[in-house]
Formats: sequence, structure tokens, C-alpha cells
Amino acid sequence: MLNWFNNLDTILQTAIISLITSITIMVLTWIIGILKDRYSLNYKLKKEYEFSQRKKLKEEIAKNKMPLLNSIEELNYRVYNLNINLNKGWLNISEHNWFINEQYFLNSSIYRMLEFWYWIIKTERDTISIDSTIADDEDILFLTYIKTFKNIFCDAEILKELGYNSSQDTNHFFKNDLETYGNWLIENDKLIGFEEFKTKLKLNYVGYKKVIEYWTSIKDIDSDKNLNAMRAFHLISINFLNKFGHNYQKTNTKKIKILTKSYNTKLKIKSGFKDFLIKNKLDKEMKYIMKELNKN
Repeated sequence: MLNWFNNLDTILQTAIISLITSITIMVLTWIIGILKDRYSLNYKLKKEYEFSQRKKLKEEIAKNKMPLLNSIEELNYRVYNLNINLNKGWLNISEHNWFINEQYFLNSSIYRMLEFWYWIIKTERDTISIDSTIADDEDILFLTYIKTFKNIFCDAEILKELGYNSSQDTNHFFKNDLETYGNWLIENDKLIGFEEFKTKLKLNYVGYKKVIEYWTSIKDIDSDKNLNAMRAFHLISINFLNKFGHNYQKTNTKKIKILTKSYNTKLKIKSGFKDFLIKNKLDKEMKYIMKELNKN
């Protein structure tokens, strides 16, 4: 097959080989160039997309971060205050007396919970359309806390050690209702203050009766279901504020040890709480507090 080539003059053979080599190199160079350009463009577009999504996520988190931190701090401090003053019965108020006199502790507790839910749901809603799968670790952790806070008062299984049945709804909330609860604080696109809230609540509390009863049903016994959920929130909020809050919002190690020592016997849902943290991907983040909580 190659006899014709072998019979050619050596100079001509060399010229043909050189021509074929040049054409081959040219074609390969063209193909490689196309592939390189295509890969470079895809790579560039990928990097631009990732940068824009990370930037957008950080911007949305930053918009809500300060009021969110403050709402968590306020509810956190309310649970702390509740623990200290449980025996005073400030929340043990019948429906007939809900709006007689100031009832500051009850009204402010409800306000703080609704405000907490508002900022949790708003933060989730404002970031949900952004691709968080490519977010940096700190932002992913922040969003994990947001999901956990949304779930903490809605997870019936966390109360399983207290014999709570998930088919009941007396001691937990439905997640789909949280946005409605939180948005009740909005008037003319603004969050209303505590004084306006008190008036609004007094005039129309029927749709929010469950939130009021959640607080007024808390008893000074460690097996109280709502109280246990509050204490679980308390521990998570401390860890969250220590990670993302200002210095004045952080709890030092000494106070954490005192609190967890107290909760060692008072928290009756340790197993459910542990499972809850695992389910919400916060078990590693909460490792220190859980270790202190379970010390003998």
C-alpha cells in the first residue's frame, strides 16, 4: 500500500511528511484552541456565578443580621429571666385576666417570640432563592442555625421523653404558621413597637391565642414541655450568639458551666435534644455545651 510512497524521491518523501505533520499540528492546535476557549469560558462563567451568589448571600444575611441577633438575644434573656422567676407565677394567668392590668411579663414574652419568628422567617425567605450550596462555611453554618431556630418550637419529637405525641399540637407549633405569627407585627411595611403591639393584641388576640397559651401554660416543674423547649432554645441561642453576636451578646465559659450544671437535672429532654441537634446538623457545633450538659 505504501509502495508508491517508498518509490518516491527522498526529498519528495520528506516534503510530504512535513506537509502532513504541519496539517496535523494545525488541526490539533485548532481543536485544542476551541476546547481551551470553551473550558476557559465555562470556568470563567462558573467562577463569576459562584462569586455573585456568595456576594448576594452575604448581602442578604447582612441586611437581617443585626435585628435577628437582637431578637434572639431578647428571647434568650427572657428564657433566662423565666428560669429565675418561675416560682413567682408571672405567667400563670387565666384568659379572663390576660388584659387586666399591665401583664408586662406575658405581653413582652409574646412580643419577643413573634419578633424572633419574624426575623427567622424573613432571613430564610430572603436567602432561599440564592444558591447556598456554594456558600462559604460560615454562611452555611449561619443558615443551619436559621433552620434550627425555625424548627425548635415546631419539632414534636424533641419532647418524646415527656410522652408527647406528635399528633398533638398543644405544645408545639406548625412551621407553616410561623410566618403568619411573625407578620402580625408588621404595619405599613414596618415592625410595630411593643406599645402598639399591646393595643393590637388586646383588640384582636383570637388568631394568636395559641401563642399566648404557650406561655401561660408554663408551670414551675422541670417536666413542663414548653419549659423544656424553651431551655433547649436557650442553649442553642447561647452558642449562636457566641459565634455570630457582638461581644456584649456573648456568654463566657464560666456562665455556660453554671447554666449547663443547672440544666443537667432540669432539662428532661436530653435524648430528644441530642437527636434534634443531629437531625439539624448542629451536633458538632454544640459539642462543648452538650458535653458540659451531660457531666456527672
